[in-house]
Amino acid sequence: MDAKTVKKGDILARKNGPVDTLLYITGGTVSMVLGSREIPLGKGDLIGLADIESGIHSCDYVATSDVSVMVFTTRDNLYKSDFLSAKPDNCRAIAMSVNRIARSSFRILKDASDKLNGLLALTARAYAEYRRFASELHTSPREMEQVTALPESVSVDFRQSIIDKMNSGMYTFLADKTLGQKMVENGTASGYILHCSSDFRDICPEIEAVTDNISACVDICMNENGDDLYGRLANLFIRATSEHALAAPITDLMNEIYVAIAGVSRETADIRRNEIDIKLAAVNGGSGGKGSGDGVDKDIASRLIDSMDTIFGFCNYPAQKAEELKAAVSAFRKVTDPYSSDEEVKKLRMTIEEHFYYLYLSVLEARIECTEVPVIIKMFLEFGYLDEELAGMDNACELYNIALTFEGDRSKGVFTASEWLLAIFTRDREPSINEFDQSFEEYVRDQRNNGNINDAQVRAILKDQGQKVMFEMQNMFRKASRICSGQVLSFCPVFCSFQLLRSLKDDVCDANKLTESLGIIRSIDYSLFYREKMHVFNEKEGIYDTIHVEVMPDMILMPVIGSRTVMWQEICGKDRMTPGRFVLPVVLTDDLDKQMIKLSGEFRWELCKRIQGARWNDVTDPSITSLYSDYLQFYRKNSELSAEQKEKVKTGLQRYKQVYRDFFVADYAEYIKYESAGSPHLNKVARSILFMQCPFRARVRSRLKDNPIYGEVSDKYRIKTGQQLHKLDNIAKKLTSHGYEVPKELKAEIEYYNL
Repeated sequence: MDAKTVKKGDILARKNGPVDTLLYITGGTVSMVLGSREIPLGKGDLIGLADIESGIHSCDYVATSDVSVMVFTTRDNLYKSDFLSAKPDNCRAIAMSVNRIARSSFRILKDASDKLNGLLALTARAYAEYRRFASELHTSPREMEQVTALPESVSVDFRQSIIDKMNSGMYTFLADKTLGQKMVENGTASGYILHCSSDFRDICPEIEAVTDNISACVDICMNENGDDLYGRLANLFIRATSEHALAAPITDLMNEIYVAIAGVSRETADIRRNEIDIKLAAVNGGSGGKGSGDGVDKDIASRLIDSMDTIFGFCNYPAQKAEELKAAVSAFRKVTDPYSSDEEVKKLRMTIEEHFYYLYLSVLEARIECTEVPVIIKMFLEFGYLDEELAGMDNACELYNIALTFEGDRSKGVFTASEWLLAIFTRDREPSINEFDQSFEEYVRDQRNNGNINDAQVRAILKDQGQKVMFEMQNMFRKASRICSGQVLSFCPVFCSFQLLRSLKDDVCDANKLTESLGIIRSIDYSLFYREKMHVFNEKEGIYDTIHVEVMPDMILMPVIGSRTVMWQEICGKDRMTPGRFVLPVVLTDDLDKQMIKLSGEFRWELCKRIQGARWNDVTDPSITSLYSDYLQFYRKNSELSAEQKEKVKTGLQRYKQVYRDFFVADYAEYIKYESAGSPHLNKVARSILFMQCPFRARVRSRLKDNPIYGEVSDKYRIKTGQQLHKLDNIAKKLTSHGYEVPKELKAEIEYYNL
């Protein structure tokens, strides 16, 4: 038998831990924690005695003050010591202690059962009322299987006989001060203690079961994830509007739920009510946050309620996955810094991302079979919209109006996200290359070469359009979305209000905005999208020459909000006459013209490199890549550059980490924005290369012809184009001399050199 002191807040024994010692309290107070209730213990109580029969602690014992205890290592040690025989009152005190613990635990069970019965009745009634309200408002009520899993009621009447005995006969019996000596003399101490211990042990599991059911009722009525009866009733209130006859009954029931849940968990009830109040305020007047429009259309807002469930229902999304995504979204709503590098936040973003793209494919598959696509589904597919609370109700309503008429324009090469994937599914377009520059066919054959699939599987996969869509989704679609977001390390694919920096309607990219922006660049750099190809003007006479054909790029709008764009590939496959692919966020938070110039510069460089092949940096074959590589590699020895200009080139190379392409793209942007307006921003060498390789349109050249800094290079360009026009004129004369009409291709080529 040893004595020790335990500090306030320390745990003396843990639930489910072994009863390897008995602790007799000689001073201080201890709390015996049973579910959400506590039994106070003090001097004279013996910790562990109530569970001495099972040998396993039924609850936690926490010191609520500094506590002094005597330690008995075993039950036999307690009986054999002189603790009981020397002081018989100790025996009586211990008997009274286990008696009080058993009676207190029953009172806890009785009170909890009464509370549970009230909650069970309220939950069943609230769920039935919710279903009735939903039907009257002509909307489908969502099933809650948890409700049917609850018991109708619980009863503890069969325990009443035990408590009656404890309260009447047994407690009166224990009040006899001579009892201690009698219990020691006749040896009944251990039997009585074990009897009380058995009763306590029977009651504890029932307390746990009742507590679990209380928690289940609370979770059904009000929970932090947001999918609860309280929230569903709030959604019905939004649908009904405050003038509807059902508005008052709905709010009365919501208040009743709040009062009941606050009696169990005030914190949960207050948090949930505050969330719903904010949601209702947003519907009534708009949140006024970034990207908000002129307020909220209540009719639209009512359609957007429970957007996730609408999306899940459209594609029959698996229930378990739906719950996992909803839980992650609910937790993400509460994150104070959504870009945080904290592990928990990163895990949430990753969970949402994985579920989002799985859901996207499911919705896309259902979309293929659907003749009329609901607006909320368009919002999801084209903008990544998933949840009205993450988006902000005002933004969601504005997005709804945008999505009504939002679409791409294939004649202009503009595709929305879903249109692009459907174009691949219908064989209108081939999948993009992956990060290893492999086409879909190359990737499949590589898998065969690595032994992952056999020849039969290769043939089946190459014919399967669904596999092509999956390839596009896993490669270009996901990677480009992450890059376009501008948040590579903290990417979240879901439309969120915090991602918006300006007005939503101003930042949404559509076909008209894209073609207008690209048109401005083409009005300056007219040859941007022209490719050379050999053309036979007359096969009989053997007359042929190279001509220029304009091949406009495909522009794909990723369903993300972001600040970056990607020139994904300059051609498709091996055919040099196929369109390049520009990838942009559907909501661009940066300047569109600036990003389009960057894309054009990158396209210029990569297409030239593709066409030149192994000779891309061979200066004997003049091209953008070869001339710029030579210029940047040997700028220190270039006599046409001043010391200041050389230092500027050096600084630029350091800024762009010796990547010549990025240096060129920056110069190209200066060339388009400033040089075309007659404002010199480039040195003589860079200006000369760009003027000859990316010539200005005729009207721009005409405006700059008297500017001395363009005099020499303009003369060179006129001589070059004059020679080409002379050659083409000779071809035309040769054809007419043989009695043939001048082909439209030849006329177009002559027109090209006059642009």
